[in-house]
Amino acid sequence: MCTVTVVPLIGPAPQGDRLPAGPGGESRCVRLACNRDESRTRPAALPPVIRRYGARRAIMPIDPVSDGTWIAVSDAGLAATLLNVNVPKGHFDPAGRGVLSRGTLIPRLMPCATLSDAERAGTAIDPRQYPPFRLVLIDDREIAHLYSDGTRLRLERQPLGDRPHLFTSSGLGDAVVEGPRCELFDRVFTPGGDGRSQQDAFHRHSWPDRRHVSVCMERQEARTVSHTVIEIEPQRVTLIYVPDAPDRVPPLPPNALVRSGAEG
Repeated sequence: MCTVTVVPLIGPAPQGDRLPAGPGGESRCVRLACNRDESRTRPAALPPVIRRYGARRAIMPIDPVSDGTWIAVSDAGLAATLLNVNVPKGHFDPAGRGVLSRGTLIPRLMPCATLSDAERAGTAIDPRQYPPFRLVLIDDREIAHLYSDGTRLRLERQPLGDRPHLFTSSGLGDAVVEGPRCELFDRVFTPGGDGRSQQDAFHRHSWPDRRHVSVCMERQEARTVSHTVIEIEPQRVTLIYVPDAPDRVPPLPPNALVRSGAEG
């Protein structure tokens, strides 16, 4: 259960930035934000760490249940986040549910050097070994999402463009929350606005009379337990982690990695 937004940001290159991304010298940043919603009985996640995967290093908070994660970014400039998929009854047999934790999926992709490499690794996954999921993969130019209904995989890829993207899920049923959260998304992300501020406001939003379907959600058995922001810039990647709902506590100190090839 999560709500994920991906926002491309283009602006003047910061002073001293040696690797401007655009032909006009502008700096391109891609910002991914994720609210993680979990059962109140699930053990709390561990703060972000840097782990090595072959030639790559990656930043990720740790799910102690799987020793994996639901979100990560590597020094290759590749970010991934995971959403559970709650398919309608009759579309998936829980008795045949895979026994492997979805938290182990993202670490399998962190050795990859490119988005294409990650797609190949992702499509090699046997979907029958895992409960249904959606993996969102981004670099600084494109976005891909790998969808599993527990029996088959479907891969889609497209340019990031200059518009924000939304993915969301809920244990109440994905269809229950998609409508109100998409409506809020369209209202918050207005053309010409400040993408960072809009994204922050969206992920902190809660309807007092509809907390159960809110982006920053709360109900008797579950609530938003963390908020993570990943920024992919020309020279570095950064992960900022809030170990609770984003409207409750401040973030921990950020973790950053120099992008491979940006040293010197």
